[in-house]
Amino acid sequence: MSAHEHPVPSHCENCRAPLSGHYCHHCGQSVVNPIRHAGHALEEVFEAFWHLDGRIFRTLRDLIRPGRVAANYLAGQRARYVAPLRLFVVLSVLTFFVAQLVIHVDTSDTDKPVRFLDEGVKNNDNRVRNVSKEAKKFASADSIDEVERKRARELDELNEGLEAVSTMLPHVRRPFQIAMEDVNAAADARVQELRGELELSAEEALKQQNEAQARIKAKTAQEQAIPSLEKAKNLTELERLRDERLAQLQAQLNKFTPAQRAERRRQLGEIRDTNHASACRAAQLQIAVATATENGRARKAGDDARIYGDVNCEGNLSLFGSDEPWDEELNPVTLSWAPAFFNKWLNRQIAHGRDNISRVQHDFGLLVRAMLSAVPSALFLLVPVFALLLKLAYIGSGRVYLEHLVVALYSHAYMCLSMLAIFLLIAADNAIQPYWGGVGWITGTLELLLWLWMPVYLWLMQKRVYGDGWLLTTLRYLVIGNLYFVLLGFAVIFITLASIVRM
Repeated sequence: MSAHEHPVPSHCENCRAPLSGHYCHHCGQSVVNPIRHAGHALEEVFEAFWHLDGRIFRTLRDLIRPGRVAANYLAGQRARYVAPLRLFVVLSVLTFFVAQLVIHVDTSDTDKPVRFLDEGVKNNDNRVRNVSKEAKKFASADSIDEVERKRARELDELNEGLEAVSTMLPHVRRPFQIAMEDVNAAADARVQELRGELELSAEEALKQQNEAQARIKAKTAQEQAIPSLEKAKNLTELERLRDERLAQLQAQLNKFTPAQRAERRRQLGEIRDTNHASACRAAQLQIAVATATENGRARKAGDDARIYGDVNCEGNLSLFGSDEPWDEELNPVTLSWAPAFFNKWLNRQIAHGRDNISRVQHDFGLLVRAMLSAVPSALFLLVPVFALLLKLAYIGSGRVYLEHLVVALYSHAYMCLSMLAIFLLIAADNAIQPYWGGVGWITGTLELLLWLWMPVYLWLMQKRVYGDGWLLTTLRYLVIGNLYFVLLGFAVIFITLASIVRM
């Protein structure tokens, strides 16, 4: 006997019954000890997970035929197939593991901002909808001062777009002008509503309006007295402009009394915005220097953001129609009915989400990976929902919920198998494309056929398992399918957002 061999026991090591073969006739334990046989230990892992005894291959072969596995399993032929839950789990894990390896998003190009121009109003119906949309923005304003601040902010944004368009393009400038008219109309309408709500006379309302506009003009003039931080040509000039601006804002802050909480909060927000704008401009200047001195090296926006800082200087986040930008300390989201620890946790999640969304903007691959990781979770969560939809659609058929769950599991297993085939085709295309360009046409055609066959397969599967007529099967299939894929879309979006927040 070699040093690596071990004697075969005469009695079962588990129940001590006499052994007369490879397995104990009493408890079924194998005579081979996996602790002493590494090869057998590996075999047991695959056996427990895959049941590679012919059933997996038979199951996959029959799964390709619509409804065959589910119908046979429900008819009592269970021993010949892998159990539905195990098959679905194995295929879903394998499919999206392969997807993570195969799908890549190239983020090597520098950010190229894309500006979308609202073409404005083409007919009266669109004009009415646009006015109504602007009115909603002013509906939350509870004072004339707030209306005027919102009006000024909206008009400034539109005017900035208008100035960017040449006067030689009047048809492009016109939508901006119409949008500005709509903003003024919505703001004037809200002022008239507030007159009635606050019981103000026309003279009092006009006085408050003039005072608010005067304060906004004075503030604008004050801000324009110092050159914009975004126009600084180097770090020395940027630091000087920032210090001048901060000194002025700090002097104004010191004039407010502790009772003027809203004014102090707004002033602190401006100080923070100034520091943010300064940091963004510093990052832009440093990236410009790096680009000029690194001989045109291809740059990745994500790497630059990580090393030099975020260059997005428009990072304010407004929630629930608030006029003031959200801030975890200065202007947090507070739910009156929730305890303090929950509000603190909620604002911490908002902060995580804002920071991670900024990362996603620089590296689109993060979003793709988050979505790929969300799909298996969404499918797993919605399997029992799909079974419930089948139960409701076939109520009175005499089938119990667990039978519908078997159909749902095998349906999802087939969807995972189809997507696995698609991902493998993508991998083959990526591997062969550099050597033979014609492979793309072949793999693309096969991928399209697999996508088109998937809904047909599920329709035929439903017909075979439940045995109804074609018309009734089609009606039920369309209702269930539409409801399910709407729910699946919402689930994927929600889980993706949760993944981005927690990444």
